[in-house]
Amino acid sequence: MLPDGADVDERVLAAAFLASPYASFILDADGQILVCSRRAERLYACAADLRGTHLSELSDLDSADMGTALREGAARGRTAFHMVSAKRLRAMAHTVFHVALLRSAETGAPLYLLTQDSLAATAEALSVMNTRRMQARNELNEIEGQNSALHQSMVAMEAFAHTASHDLRTPLNTLSGLLELFSSKFGDELPDKGREYLDYMTRAVVQMDTMTTDFLHHARSAAGALEARPVAMRTFLEELLRDLSETLRAVDATVEVLGPDIEIMAEPALLRMLMMNLLTNALKHKHADRTPAIRINLCPPADDAGYPILRVSDNGLGFEPTQRTAIFKAFHRLNPNVTGTGVGLATCKEVCRRHGWEISASAEVDKGAVFEVLFVSMRVACDTTRQN
Repeated sequence: MLPDGADVDERVLAAAFLASPYASFILDADGQILVCSRRAERLYACAADLRGTHLSELSDLDSADMGTALREGAARGRTAFHMVSAKRLRAMAHTVFHVALLRSAETGAPLYLLTQDSLAATAEALSVMNTRRMQARNELNEIEGQNSALHQSMVAMEAFAHTASHDLRTPLNTLSGLLELFSSKFGDELPDKGREYLDYMTRAVVQMDTMTTDFLHHARSAAGALEARPVAMRTFLEELLRDLSETLRAVDATVEVLGPDIEIMAEPALLRMLMMNLLTNALKHKHADRTPAIRINLCPPADDAGYPILRVSDNGLGFEPTQRTAIFKAFHRLNPNVTGTGVGLATCKEVCRRHGWEISASAEVDKGAVFEVLFVSMRVACDTTRQN
């Protein structure tokens, strides 16, 4: 945008002004743009010709306030106001300009030279960035401290669970043995009411022993170092079902494993804990009108970016869909008529958290439940050569 009628020297100076790396304007006394650098055109007008445009049209000031800002800026050597980006695609930004007074050779009227202070803007941006970096560092240190405290708490919880389990088991074993001895020697001589009380005490001791075992398993699922290794799920499930064969036979339950073999990275002891709790949960919540039928689906990744899925479905009592999150809370029991401590599914959740997996549940009342484990965050492989 060279002024018409400029001589060669003026054109050289004008060319240098236009090529300036800073957004610069030359304004008349009223604040209208006479000439601006290409940088200013790119920032505020998408390369359109700004000559004749009042600077207030590119800012948040009206023409009167802009005149005041220019006069005060000329006295101080700098001014600042909000400028809007090209075509108003972004919000107005606080912009600092150096202000100098020029004099027109033709009319002798004062002109304003405004040059954007990029250094101040850069310094401000660096200051904001450093502040945010310090905040992020402080937050990270705080999180690391919390994680360290949490880890220590988990280790202490596991140690306490071991000690409590051992200390509780000793009197429980003594009480259980005495109740059994008492029943064998004096059970036949007891009246019906006495026999009933004896049965109550025996069941209470068994329940207490189950609770201590569940607490210990839950503590182990939440603490200790994770030593993951490759696990072939089909082989793993076959061994697990052999160990559960008597339990399954006692309730006439069937378990079907479907899908190709998948290999995952897992700590075998914790994986066994997860599967045992899912299967025993299905057996505990069996429907009174049908024999338990459990289906385990092994689903390989859908593509290279996917993850394998394990799905355990049953034909039991199910639960209300609104309870699909609450069932994973410790001591949360959906059905008071079903025996249990309310720790099993919480342990499943904790095992998955330790591995980085995701577990979810869905169900309909009286139609069964489905539990799904998505094996994310671990290196996985799929072997489709072994089909069911």
